[in-house]
Amino acid sequence: MLEPGKRRLFLDTLRPPVGYEFDRAVGTTFTLDLMALLSVPLAFTFRDAQDGEGELARDPIALLESARRHASRIAVFCHGGYTSVPPSRQPALAFLEESVIAAFPPGSGEDMPVFHPKVWVLRYVSRDQRAKVRYRLVCQSRNLTFDKSWDVSLVLEGEFNDRRVNAYAVNHPLADFVHTLPSLAHGSIASVHEETIRTFAYELRRVNFVPPAGLKLERFLPFGIGARNPTFPDPKLRHRQALVISPFLGGGFLRSAFASSRSRTLVSRREELLKAPSDVVGQFNEVYAFRTGLEPEPDDSQMDLPSLAGLHAKVFVIDDGWDARVIVGSANATGAALGNPPHNVEFMVELSGRKRLFGIDTLLKTNGDSEAGTFHSLIEEFDVTEAGTVGEDERKVRLERVLDLAAEILTKAELKGNVSDGEDRLYDIALQIDAMPKLPAAVRRVSCWPATLTGSIQRPLENGAEFQGLSLPQLSAFLVVEIEAEVDGEGGTKRFVRKIEMSGLPEDRLPLLLASMLRNRSRLMQLLWLLLLPEADLTFDEFSQLLADEEDASAEIRPVFPGLLERMLETLASEPARLDSVNSLLEDLRKTEHGSDLIGEDFEAIWNAVWTARSEMK
Repeated sequence: MLEPGKRRLFLDTLRPPVGYEFDRAVGTTFTLDLMALLSVPLAFTFRDAQDGEGELARDPIALLESARRHASRIAVFCHGGYTSVPPSRQPALAFLEESVIAAFPPGSGEDMPVFHPKVWVLRYVSRDQRAKVRYRLVCQSRNLTFDKSWDVSLVLEGEFNDRRVNAYAVNHPLADFVHTLPSLAHGSIASVHEETIRTFAYELRRVNFVPPAGLKLERFLPFGIGARNPTFPDPKLRHRQALVISPFLGGGFLRSAFASSRSRTLVSRREELLKAPSDVVGQFNEVYAFRTGLEPEPDDSQMDLPSLAGLHAKVFVIDDGWDARVIVGSANATGAALGNPPHNVEFMVELSGRKRLFGIDTLLKTNGDSEAGTFHSLIEEFDVTEAGTVGEDERKVRLERVLDLAAEILTKAELKGNVSDGEDRLYDIALQIDAMPKLPAAVRRVSCWPATLTGSIQRPLENGAEFQGLSLPQLSAFLVVEIEAEVDGEGGTKRFVRKIEMSGLPEDRLPLLLASMLRNRSRLMQLLWLLLLPEADLTFDEFSQLLADEEDASAEIRPVFPGLLERMLETLASEPARLDSVNSLLEDLRKTEHGSDLIGEDFEAIWNAVWTARSEMK
């Protein structure tokens, strides 16, 4: 069940099935790293997005084209105020501006509930039968960041049955969850994403999701999206043997949820167990702390995976007679996540299987032939007498609460930007705020700057702010906000990124940006190669080698890589529709002087002959 020695990278779970191409996706996360989001389209472009050193591809052309090709069809809902600040000078982020949607749970405010689900729903279409559609659900405990903690991921896949009249009853909570997302969003949502969610909410009810071997899908468990919240754990199972794996603990929930369980086992982080109430930890028969810095030996195919440390997985296992219930997803063992009613928005999936394969003893066993037993090597017994011996730093807790509340208020503030032409083909941004919202009294200063720049040019955010003399790649609808606060002499700072409504952006901004990133003709030819390759057929390393071979074989006077013309003709014969994206790219480039120069008259002549043949086939 849990196989720490056989790990999967997040991008692996998104890659299209064999014979399919990516169509659309909706994801949810609590915290968001924009660079991690920028890497998501790589999963739909390459079969493996790692380079020869095992690192995620950072090639500007690969990032640019994968984002340009796919980002408009990816919607990510994230808790407002928890998007981390990206490195400056990342112009490809411009293609993600419509993808990021701030969301808040119902009733957010002083009680500070959070939008906390970590689930992805992806739609793929068959390459040879466009009407054939497959869905994939990825339910995780990890956020969309580069965090290296231990997490858990469940992948379910199934085909959409367009002839089915009645829905699969088990899928209603999943479809309802997706349907509810726009109501939790702050600000407008791009029409393409609204249409995607309507499609998903209908089609998901008619997808027969296939669970992992030996398991049965029992129920989808969305929490905090409305009046109807599932009861967890199932009252019929509360007296059974239970295992709780959770990095964060809530005393009230653990007291009530598992008080009647016949046998109870708890796994958490050592620092959390030290803070947890002693009577709560003491009610468990066995208590384990996650052993940071330790991991099992990976198998031969996993040798390049990075080292992991820390626990972030959320897993509940309940033995039920001959069977076991396994519940995985985003929810910690806290009242905010799983109480009655819950405060947070969460998402979990409950499965069942034979206890001898998926039960608590199998998971925790230290020997035998069960692969799941390797999980025991990551934990060690915790002395329950140490529980409750470390208290919270109340000043830091209050300071963090002030900063988080101020970030939520500022994310919801009506902040708009207007772009105007400056001198020497540069631009000015004027930020406007109707009225500075009321912030906690402990807040001392609020400043801001475009996410493409560094904090050295930050401006106070009071009645607005101005940024002058910006180049085209420096224009961004992503704004960094920095908050400084002080509570009882304890000072602190929080930085986050929010999206703002931006008017006056050049209509041809993205084509101009694309042309500015293509420094020379060689880079353009690389981009054309990428457009002509079937999606996810090559690894990034194979693609890089292909380009290296082409460049070695090319003389500088040749207008195009030797193999590129041949590839265009092969595509014309086998997949002519793929040439449409090439033509769209060239049309964008022709809108700029630099782009037209990159194309050149010699390549235009070659392309016009190919495109004429393609047009006659329509």
